[in-house]
Amino acid sequence: MLSKHNEFLERAYRILNRVYFEDSLPEVVITIQSSQKSYGHITVGEIWKDSWDSYHEINLSAEYLNRPVENIISTLVHEMCHLYAMENNIKDTSNNNRYHNKKF
Repeated sequence: MLSKHNEFLERAYRILNRVYFEDSLPEVVITIQSSQKSYGHITVGEIWKDSWDSYHEINLSAEYLNRPVENIISTLVHEMCHLYAMENNIKDTSNNNRYHNKKF
């Protein structure tokens, strides 16, 4: 069941990257894990590694997958905006990456 969610989210990521970010964002690993304090998050570092490259992780909280699909996509886009900021050296958070600042 979760594999279908992941396939959908990976396809959505590719489409959103093309439409809103001109395919400028790198590949990421999308996970669905328990995270009761937020709808999702992105790792600051590239924590996933294979033989060729390393990747950021975008996690979407398992507890909130029952929200309308538009809200889930909104969370994905939110995390993609953070990735865009990281890729372009834009500091979009403050207080040890806990809060959004005015640039976000």
